[in-house]
Amino acid sequence: MEIIIVDKNIYSLKAIFSAAYIFLEDFYIFLEEDEKGKILVQIKGKDEGQDLKKVVDEFKNELINAGLRLKVSEDNKKIREMIVSTALYGRIRNSDEGYKIINDPAGIGKTWEEEHKDKNISICENRENFTHQAIDKNLPNSDNPECLK
Repeated sequence: MEIIIVDKNIYSLKAIFSAAYIFLEDFYIFLEEDEKGKILVQIKGKDEGQDLKKVVDEFKNELINAGLRLKVSEDNKKIREMIVSTALYGRIRNSDEGYKIINDPAGIGKTWEEEHKDKNISICENRENFTHQAIDKNLPNSDNPECLK
């Protein structure tokens, strides 16, 4: 068993847990806090003959990696939230007619009904096998005439 002493002033608990998670498949990881407030990370191999000195060095590298990932994630939080919000809700503006999507040159914010409003198409629902089908009302010999109502 090897012990690593980690300073909480340098690495957050999230970084320590993230680093420990990477090693859980091959090693037993035990965490505890000492009287000085430092985190003791105990690493024990699940199989005999594992080079724990090398694992300790890999764990230290993973601590740096996890700490940096969390820092970058924190620094980019606002831009990430803006991107996700724009992707989910689009650019919307409240108008007299309700919410309107603006700045949508590709028209991806349109509903199916808005996209096909000028076409003579309706949706046919078959409740026996739970399928839906778009029917062009202008075509003769439709497969399902009751949907053309």
